[in-house]
Amino acid sequence: MTVCGSFDEMIEVNWTKTTALTRAALFQQIHRNLNLFETVWHVNVFCLSKLWYLAQILPLPDKYATVLERAVSFYIWKGYLYKLKKTQLCLPKGKGGLQLIAVKEKCQALITRNILRGQRGESDPMDNDFWERQILPFRSRKSPLPKSIQSLWQLIESYPPELITSDTKQQTKLIYKHIMENNFQSPRITEQFPNQRWHKIWHNIHLANIPTAWQTTVYCYINHIIPTEERKHQHHLTDSSACKTCGYLDTLKHRITNCGTAKTTWDGAKHLLQQIWPTSQLNDKHQTLLLVDPPSENAVFVKVWLAAGFLHYQLTASVHTMEELLKMFATERHKFEQKCNAMNNQNLQQLKSLHL
Repeated sequence: MTVCGSFDEMIEVNWTKTTALTRAALFQQIHRNLNLFETVWHVNVFCLSKLWYLAQILPLPDKYATVLERAVSFYIWKGYLYKLKKTQLCLPKGKGGLQLIAVKEKCQALITRNILRGQRGESDPMDNDFWERQILPFRSRKSPLPKSIQSLWQLIESYPPELITSDTKQQTKLIYKHIMENNFQSPRITEQFPNQRWHKIWHNIHLANIPTAWQTTVYCYINHIIPTEERKHQHHLTDSSACKTCGYLDTLKHRITNCGTAKTTWDGAKHLLQQIWPTSQLNDKHQTLLLVDPPSENAVFVKVWLAAGFLHYQLTASVHTMEELLKMFATERHKFEQKCNAMNNQNLQQLKSLHL
């Protein structure tokens, strides 16, 4: 961190440098072949890690928060025609998001935590003295500090008492959660289709040991951001809503169940599901394969694994054959076996019972 003659100058100099370094780190990785889930993980763990030390000491000005959020969005959504809002990606996985770290909100949580520590005299002696001298000006709205610092006091005053007095080790996490709950709304898709069991769907998408490429395809499919001719026609991006393969209306359901060779693998997937779920009805199979939401709780992992792989294959392959679908399943099951090694994994035992 660079120390300057004034607080304003120190904020400007340090955040200019840190923002530039973070953007450079993002753009250096732009050509990596990562799927959506891997990209979000890479951003959270590596690309944004440069920010958190400085964010505990100096407030992040809005203009730099905007630059960073745009750079993150560009990196995550490169190659996508349709995208989701940041407000959804930052939600917990169980609520339809991917737990992308919200830069502005995380920085607010870090610095307000330090202000509260300084106010209680729990920080470094210099920090304690600095914030103690600023408490009265903060409250009187006559602080000589920049507006970015003054606005933090208004944010602190909105915190519930139990958050202010919470354990220091958990305080940043709790503050961040409080800010996110107040600022972020439910995904658009859940408002369009409120009758679906969204808590189950989101949970199933994020089950462990399902390939992230499959998870990415299913997540995009469930959120309706895979471009179809119908949707592109609605946005005047194509002249016709007809499928270029068969001429019927090109919707996601059409691509999965009825487009050319896709019908063969659609019937084959239902047959595979019948193996592990002999008592299932036709509606049960449709709910599992089209919504990743099996009504029965027995062998949920195998059903979701099968549905996720099937959807990934149907929506990414140009020509569909049962031979290729089964080959993909066999390859991923073998990878799962190697990952588990000698471990007695119940999910793996259930997968081995599937005749591919």
